[in-house]
Amino acid sequence: MSSGTRIQRALEPCFQRLDESLVRLELRRYRRAMLGVKLPGIYGAGIFVVAWILGPFLLGVLGSVGGGALTLSTEGSWQGLLIAASGALAAVAAYLRSQLLWTQQQRSHGLESWLLSRQSPAQVLWATVAMPTLWGLLLVALPVGVAVFTGVLWQQATLGLLPALLLVAGCSFFGAAVGALYFFIQLKLTPNSLQGAILLVVLGCFLGTWLWIESRENGWQRSWAEHPARLGRAAAVLAPTTHLYSACSPSWWDQTLRPSLHKRASAIPAALGSFVLTCLAGLGAMTVALKSYLRYIDDPSRLDSGRRPRAVESVGQEFYWQGFRNPIWTRDVRTRLRHKETADIIGFTAITVAAGGFIPLVLTVKDLGDPLATASAARDVFFWLTMTLVGLATLLGPGLTSESIAQDREQGALELLIASPLHPKELLLGKWLGAMSILLLLISPSLPLFGLCYVFHGADSTQVLSVYLLVVGTLGVAAAIGLTQSAINSSPGMAKFHAYGVTAGFVAVPGGPFWAAAAFAAPSADLRNSLMSGAAASVIIGVIFLGVLILFWGNAVEELEYLEH
Repeated sequence: MSSGTRIQRALEPCFQRLDESLVRLELRRYRRAMLGVKLPGIYGAGIFVVAWILGPFLLGVLGSVGGGALTLSTEGSWQGLLIAASGALAAVAAYLRSQLLWTQQQRSHGLESWLLSRQSPAQVLWATVAMPTLWGLLLVALPVGVAVFTGVLWQQATLGLLPALLLVAGCSFFGAAVGALYFFIQLKLTPNSLQGAILLVVLGCFLGTWLWIESRENGWQRSWAEHPARLGRAAAVLAPTTHLYSACSPSWWDQTLRPSLHKRASAIPAALGSFVLTCLAGLGAMTVALKSYLRYIDDPSRLDSGRRPRAVESVGQEFYWQGFRNPIWTRDVRTRLRHKETADIIGFTAITVAAGGFIPLVLTVKDLGDPLATASAARDVFFWLTMTLVGLATLLGPGLTSESIAQDREQGALELLIASPLHPKELLLGKWLGAMSILLLLISPSLPLFGLCYVFHGADSTQVLSVYLLVVGTLGVAAAIGLTQSAINSSPGMAKFHAYGVTAGFVAVPGGPFWAAAAFAAPSADLRNSLMSGAAASVIIGVIFLGVLILFWGNAVEELEYLEH
């Protein structure tokens, strides 16, 4: 008897729990995808990018939350980053495949055929979770294999590889189960009481972990400023990605999270415990999904009542993006992405961000052999990148929105929008969200540059996070100012003039975004501390301009309501 036959007979009891036709169909699809190489290659490359470029920054935030710095020179750190990224993206792949599988069956009337052929609900559900779980594991097999091979070859993280591999499988299973559950939630087949119970369980686990950490660290007797860090540690303890990394790098766990839990809470048992909890959470999601599926079987008309009305699709449009719930948001994103001006803006932004990052680097390239000089150059790059992004937010925010409504008014499209069932507030919100979607796309190329600044000790995680929050906030305020001025002023030229004037006053005033950017990113620690002393002024400026923005928003809504009548 061949080894393949023995394995098949050993796994036969497991396959009896699955729907055979669905399993065979999915296996054919997976075989074609894997032989095509393109999708697994792209997904594997993405995992390497996330692990070794974005991973150090993201885990640095977690390190500062845990009270210890991330050191990538510790044993198993690189394997831990790769396996943690693999676990997270395996869950994402399984979730998307599970949801797509159910959606395809709904569109092709496969649910009705399962009902007519009296397919076992439990077998169907197990198959629609097991196969996406396998799909997630297949997509991350290459990076996981690299992590295991290098760990064994370098004799690093060997003890933690087995629980880490189990946890990767648990993450994929959890993602597939949640994908099936979310399909039924979308169609309103899951009772609200069960959804509330799920939220209560999640919230209870988080609060219980947080209170335990508070009691261990005597948090109620210490400064209230330390509570957010303990909340972060509670979230880190519950996240499977934390245990994936710590299983390969136990010294990081001992330094950051173990003191907050218990002296006996070592990394490998914690990873095994996370695996058990992840599997239990996946089984819980499957149980709720099965109850929802049984509700559909008992009364198939529930699916029609829960299904949203869809536009008739022509052949070839099955994968066409249907848009956001707010149609104005969808319209603005599609229109702007197709416009030639957007391509010019993207090119200008990319060149500006590259210049802001690489010019200081080129000026100091001769000193990059010295680690201290490299860190100094990284601090300069971080400062100029920050100031460049704030400047771009000042220029692009009002420019992208100040003509939005004014152009619709000139072209005669505003009357059609006003006549639609949308409230003026929804119209303004949709246009603001559309502009913010494009603006966030424009600044996204700066993220790898900030990651390099972090890796070369040019900035810590708190500085990078603060700068991004500041840039996004500045973009949001500038875009809102431009949009409201476009609604208030009938002329596009006057709308742009007022938008840039108000935005310039907001960003340039002492205590404004430029001031705050220098306080976060200045290369000199003394200068940062000096500017931080004016934090109260920044708060006052923020409150004043928030009131001004609320006044502008109210006037814009009133102007559109007046046009409606």
